[in-house]
Amino acid sequence: MIYLLVTIIVLSAGGIISYYLIKDEIDTELRWRYMDRINRVSYLIEEGRGQDFGFDSTQVVEKFQDRNLVIKELEDRVEERVIASDTMAWHPHLKRMEHNVKVSAYRNIDGRSYFISTWGGLVESDDIIEAVVKTLLWILGLQVVGAVGVGFLVSGRLFKPFRDTLEKIRDFKLHQREPIEAEETSIKEFDELNRFVNAMTTKAISDYQNLKEFAENASHELQTPLSIAQGKLELLTETDLNSEQFKYVESAQSAIRKLSKLSESLGLLTKIENHEFSNSQKVNFTKLVKDSLDTFDELITLNGVSVTSELNEEVEVRMHPVLADILWTNLFQNAIKHNVTGGGIDISLNNERLLISNTGKPLKVDPSDLFKRFKKADQSTSSIGLGLSIVKRIANQSNLDISYTYTDEDHLHTIRVDFPTNDESQ
Repeated sequence: MIYLLVTIIVLSAGGIISYYLIKDEIDTELRWRYMDRINRVSYLIEEGRGQDFGFDSTQVVEKFQDRNLVIKELEDRVEERVIASDTMAWHPHLKRMEHNVKVSAYRNIDGRSYFISTWGGLVESDDIIEAVVKTLLWILGLQVVGAVGVGFLVSGRLFKPFRDTLEKIRDFKLHQREPIEAEETSIKEFDELNRFVNAMTTKAISDYQNLKEFAENASHELQTPLSIAQGKLELLTETDLNSEQFKYVESAQSAIRKLSKLSESLGLLTKIENHEFSNSQKVNFTKLVKDSLDTFDELITLNGVSVTSELNEEVEVRMHPVLADILWTNLFQNAIKHNVTGGGIDISLNNERLLISNTGKPLKVDPSDLFKRFKKADQSTSSIGLGLSIVKRIANQSNLDISYTYTDEDHLHTIRVDFPTNDESQ
């Protein structure tokens, strides 16, 4: 687009310059032609052959005018000179005034002084403009065709290494641990780009591996002292403790359990964000929900909530089976944990979406904020605030749309998960 705009501007300027150059060249040629005509008339008058063009040089003539020729005898002797100028003259065929070149001369011939003037136009201005415009349009058209043709040839051959590198960058995945290796080309800039991409991906893989090992080691090594501390505290509870000491021990045990769960959740988040669960397959979500209802039956009864479900048979979703289990388990546990005594949970599942609604306490924060890390509706609860964050990351990786809504009238919390269509899931 920029190239076309610059071309039009340049051609427009070139057209204006061409018009004036052509016009000046034609006018100069006309001046020389009309000067030769004046010299010819002067010669014929000097030879006494003015009758050749209807002028009787033997008589005093006040003014002779033929087509595009004026001869006027002057009373006084004049200084010989030539005057060339532009003028407007009537064109009998076009029936309008046209630009003409006029050449006039003052001559002294055989003791008489004459004013001789002639004018005319070889080419009309409109014809010059039309010729210039046609020429420029042809040039513009050929340039556009040439640019498009060369563009296809250049992009087809010259940019092939660049497109190959771009495709490899698009397909690059950290967890595969394979840096991008590009073929050498005859273009220096592309070779430099390929070397940079290779170095960049090699460094990224190394950093990813180091970070992954650190996260795994930190999570693993953290569990050991936490388990030891938990065991020691359990042994301590079996000793003779007063009520206040027992309360402190229970508080320490709760903090250790929370820390252990936090470590596990952060480790899981790291694995999800590093795309370690990348092998997707069709998961029977209907079976997954039904099995969980049986598994959490005691927890449901213990919390005094009722569960109603409307499940379509054989709803399949393409995602990693471990992630599917974690996603649903987190959603269902949240619905139970954050419910109220005598409340309810409603589950609806079909091929397009999953809806899980539960009664609960009034929501005091923006529902969308609950998908952020360590964001909780009630800061006083024992929740670590990572459940919905994990669910959100799983949804993003599995191409699912997830949303959270809350209604004040019945204090109903609803999470909706939209499944991808068949085309999107492939």
